[in-house]
Amino acid sequence: MKPKEMPLIKEYRIDKLKACLECIDHYPFNRDKQKECILVLYPGKVEKSVFRGMIISSLRHLGLIIGYGGFIRLSANGKIIIKSKSLNDELHQRVLRAVVYEIDERKFGFLGILVKKASFLKQDFLTFVNSIVNGRNEKQKKERTLHWFSILEQVGLTNYDDKRNLSIIAHQYKQTLSDIDIALKNPGKFKKYLFDTYFELSKDTAGVVDIANLREKVAVKMLINDKKILTEKQFDKMLRSIPFATNDYLISFGRPMGAEEKLFEYKGNYFRTLSIKIFKK
Repeated sequence: MKPKEMPLIKEYRIDKLKACLECIDHYPFNRDKQKECILVLYPGKVEKSVFRGMIISSLRHLGLIIGYGGFIRLSANGKIIIKSKSLNDELHQRVLRAVVYEIDERKFGFLGILVKKASFLKQDFLTFVNSIVNGRNEKQKKERTLHWFSILEQVGLTNYDDKRNLSIIAHQYKQTLSDIDIALKNPGKFKKYLFDTYFELSKDTAGVVDIANLREKVAVKMLINDKKILTEKQFDKMLRSIPFATNDYLISFGRPMGAEEKLFEYKGNYFRTLSIKIFKK
């Protein structure tokens, strides 16, 4: 098995992460205000160690923010975490689990390891993970493993019992698998949200819309109107599943000018923007 890179999530307390997301959501594209808001959460700490060194790096590793410098804002996954808080707690917890599940699938793979076995002794789990990840030393690998496993526990996907066994929380894991299954989403409704949102956004963009913005707006609409969870990965899967050219419309994509985040991948190519042309009958 090829060793994998595992990021260090320096701030791994869910409540702190959510509070920082709220700061960024409240002050999008305003680095100074974001910084001021976040520093209030860490009294006595200095800007360099907290804002740049811990929060921005952690949120970026988690994929919950996009942009750099004065252009930082929430990603679609970050947005549905915050938006679901104002709806109801049960839905909010499901959103957290769905987003964390996808992060784990993409960057860590812990759940995939645990689901193959009823439970692991904690030390056995650490030993196994350390054997398949890259790191400067055992201490560094252990720190990264424990921080991420803490997040899995906090959102309710895993459990650590008094006998030092690590295991999946079966009923919540099953609910998460259901929440991330695009087969359980209405494709017709998704397409309507996609088109409606595109035309809302395109009024101010000469018909060219950032796919990252579409992801966010469509996911929020589905969350509020239907109480359905649409993560970024699901959005991209559902977008790929609809025809791009019909007798009624043509969907075209624009490539990025340089290295960018959260690009839409289709058949090995990466795109930043989307345009829709409607054919008049």
